Amino acid sequence: MLIIFLAAMNVFMILYAPQPLLPLFAEDFGVSIPTASLTIAVTIIALAIASLLLAPAFDKWRRKKVMLFASIALIWPSVMLCITQPFSMVLFWRILYGLFIPGVTAVMMAYIAEEFPPEQRGRVMGVYVSANVAGGLLGRVISGPIAEAYSWQAVFGALALYSTLISLLIWKLLPNSQHQPQRSEQSFLVHFRNPALLGTFLIGFSQFFAFIGFFTYIPFYASAAPFQLTVTQISLLYLTYAFGILSAPIAGFLSDKIGRRTTMAAGHVIGAMGILLTLWPSVPSLLIGSSLLTLGNFASQSAATAYVTDVALESRGAATSLYLFFFYVGGSLGAWLPGFLWNDFGWRGLVVITVSMLVLALLSNILLTKRHGQHHDPIRSSAPPS
Repeated sequence: MLIIFLAAMNVFMILYAPQPLLPLFAEDFGVSIPTASLTIAVTIIALAIASLLLAPAFDKWRRKKVMLFASIALIWPSVMLCITQPFSMVLFWRILYGLFIPGVTAVMMAYIAEEFPPEQRGRVMGVYVSANVAGGLLGRVISGPIAEAYSWQAVFGALALYSTLISLLIWKLLPNSQHQPQRSEQSFLVHFRNPALLGTFLIGFSQFFAFIGFFTYIPFYASAAPFQLTVTQISLLYLTYAFGILSAPIAGFLSDKIGRRTTMAAGHVIGAMGILLTLWPSVPSLLIGSSLLTLGNFASQSAATAYVTDVALESRGAATSLYLFFFYVGGSLGAWLPGFLWNDFGWRGLVVITVSMLVLALLSNILLTKRHGQHHDPIRSSAPPS
């Protein structure tokens, strides 16, 4: 579990570490802030596309070998970013990150499902999601001080060293897969005939749409009247991400006890309550609302990732890849589409569209995710007793 946590944390440090560096990119390369922000956007887009295109392939190779290859491959872009000059090459290496990351994230979810017994799967998925949050936080926190003390290139040098360490840990200490099923010829399209999986894909899409949409536009809301918060004060709102480190493993544990769908539904409701609370124009409402949304989002995400592996009884690597594809597409659209409502409706329009997406997640939970019949795990049931 420790290696799972550290390896997952690594890819999310890589994904989000450049965010505090965007002003430096804009200054050093003479590009606009929106252009500099492409260093984040192109990685997420490449990640989503790679998750979809590589879905059929992830069940053809051994889980540990894929994770080891992907972790080693992530060293290369980091090293190259230490010496890259044109901004176009920065974007190229950031795209390459996105192509390699699903080899860790999607395959790790399948590995967890197959190597841990069903009664522990929720809490281990919670640890995995908690590592996602920790990586996002740590990547943002360390990159600024390293860049100020040395240079932004040094940030990627540090990431290269950490990826090297992770690769060594996976190679030496991560056990080989013991329960990975034989290669299936139905590695991809079969999942689109599973209503429970389709419902879970919709939940991932809707939940992340609402979460990213909220945190993308809250700076515009908080910087205007009546709040008029400074940039530093607004940045403190993002510390509410830390609640995800706690809520993800707790929700994973609860989902083992009270059920995945119940835990997901609770996350949808808590998140929607948090968004609605921000309509009350006060700073405490912003803080409490942001905290509730974070708690709800990562609780739902923890249970949803476990549920994908529960109801995908074959080709789990493909199923987790598809889930990540819908998840990140939802986040990308959540950062973009609400902007069309902003000029006319402001924060109220944002609240309507994000709460509506959480209602869609709840309806998907009620109407689709239950339609998978009696759960049975042939992988674990066929395993020899320990």
